Amino acid sequence: MPMIGATISGVPEARFEAYARACAGCGSYATATYCRSYARLYEAVACVNHASEKKYREHWLERPGDIVGRTIRLEPLEPGRHLDDFFAMTCGDAYKENRSFDPNETWAFHPKGPFKIPQEMQKSFLFQRKMNEAGFAIVESLTGNMVGVVFLSNDDPQNLSINLELPIVKPSSEGTVEPIEGCFLLIDRLFSIGYRRIELSVDSMDTRGKKLSGRLGFTQEGLLPKDRISKESNRDSVIYGMLNSDWDKGARAFLFKKLHGDKALKFDIRNESGESELETQNKFLAEEKAKETAEDKKKK
Repeated sequence: MPMIGATISGVPEARFEAYARACAGCGSYATATYCRSYARLYEAVACVNHASEKKYREHWLERPGDIVGRTIRLEPLEPGRHLDDFFAMTCGDAYKENRSFDPNETWAFHPKGPFKIPQEMQKSFLFQRKMNEAGFAIVESLTGNMVGVVFLSNDDPQNLSINLELPIVKPSSEGTVEPIEGCFLLIDRLFSIGYRRIELSVDSMDTRGKKLSGRLGFTQEGLLPKDRISKESNRDSVIYGMLNSDWDKGARAFLFKKLHGDKALKFDIRNESGESELETQNKFLAEEKAKETAEDKKKK
């Protein structure tokens, strides 16, 4: 396993341990290629110095299922952990670095909202998810502050397809790298565990949503007139799609470069070539050893 940086003094195994933690967090269904790329990025982020190594090690022990990126991490959405912060950042009142704003701008293209109290939000589609849906909080890596949420819906494992919903983020995070990386982390994980198609449905009046779909690399597939009723009004939906073949043939590299830079992309490609070659060699040697063992048993 090629290390990304220098060994941390006093913690010689830190990078190897970080790499192993990341691979374990990918689960047993993710491809080896994905696990290695994810682990390399996690290692680079987690082992900047002693403080970051301690922080990420302790966080993994507490929440091993979180998906960790460079600027953000994705946490499974939980009312007790995320409700109050998400309500505060989207209700329109001044919150931390945000000035007060019209909450209708945030909720204009969503089926419900704005919400008057946190309990009303908790009873909405945001926290009352169906069996084929999942929600994630987008949390800044540096500060630990929540910046928004992103959802998956219409999960169809039989046909290996699923819908990605546009992120809902605080006003100051609109158009920033955080929601883009949140989507990237989900798309990358979904394709790595076998999904073949991810769909995005966007209100035809939502110019920001259509722009984000393009930035993520989705292809516009069509328009569904009067696709649904949203807040007592007809909604025409623009349908975008992403195929696993699109992702593998360049969409992933394009978005990876946008998020992490050209140098990081070249490093990832170079190391993947070396690690995959080593894996092939080890597999071949293991198979040869197994054959020799079997032949020795026959002779005996």
